[in-house]
Amino acid sequence: VRRGSSGRDAVTPAEAYFESLAWSEDDIAKVKSCYRRRFHLSLENHVKPVLTWLGDLGLSDAQVRKSVVGFPTLFTCSLENNLKPKEQWLLDLGLDNSQVAKAVARFPKICGCSLEANLKPLVQWLLDLGLGKSQVANVIARFPQICGYSLEANLKPLVQWLLDQGLDNSQVANAIARQLQICGLSLEANLQPLVQWLLDQGLDNSQVANVQICGLSLEANLKPKVRLLGARGLSQTDIVGTLAMCPQSLDHSLEKMAYRIGVLE
Repeated sequence: VRRGSSGRDAVTPAEAYFESLAWSEDDIAKVKSCYRRRFHLSLENHVKPVLTWLGDLGLSDAQVRKSVVGFPTLFTCSLENNLKPKEQWLLDLGLDNSQVAKAVARFPKICGCSLEANLKPLVQWLLDLGLGKSQVANVIARFPQICGYSLEANLKPLVQWLLDQGLDNSQVANAIARQLQICGLSLEANLQPLVQWLLDQGLDNSQVANVQICGLSLEANLKPKVRLLGARGLSQTDIVGTLAMCPQSLDHSLEKMAYRIGVLE
């Protein structure tokens, strides 16, 4: 057993293996810190099988490293009782192999979610909300972080709030299916001010439900851009039309918008 440069800690077989994969000291330290004094994972029974499974799933070496560093307890997940059944469940739900790989790479904590306590209730809730099975599969493929949200503390209050704003069930389902990032936003800090601002601009509830700008900052992004449109001569009716019909145009930087408007002028 050899020691690190500090001479304090013996290097375990797992650490030595990570070093052989050219993982940085910081990445190894992040994995090790999760286990504290219990960082004695079996190289053959824990580390290599999980890394191999991730690779076989389709993750690149960089994605494998990032997944493990982001969720080190992945090594404690049973391959046969957890990871492989979860992979098969995602495939049965309608995700293809590449989508499963992307979901794990984007949100490795999905591997720690319970099928019975988390994932299956989430899927049933989405179905009950009015999404079709293919839409549910698309939601999880595009935004796997939703699997980490609490139904009771996050998702159900969000839906009730949307209903309280006057949206009907189909509009709520459409908002969830099309604007996945909405699920991760704070009602008080993000959604309530944004929706009120959109209504103040002149959009109706149906238009608000379809506007895909929930991920944009109100103060740093939307308000300056609307001021720019007004300064360049667009009427309030035209601005409402832009927000309702062409919200993707607001994804551009303020400078790029100003340049494009200048070219058109």
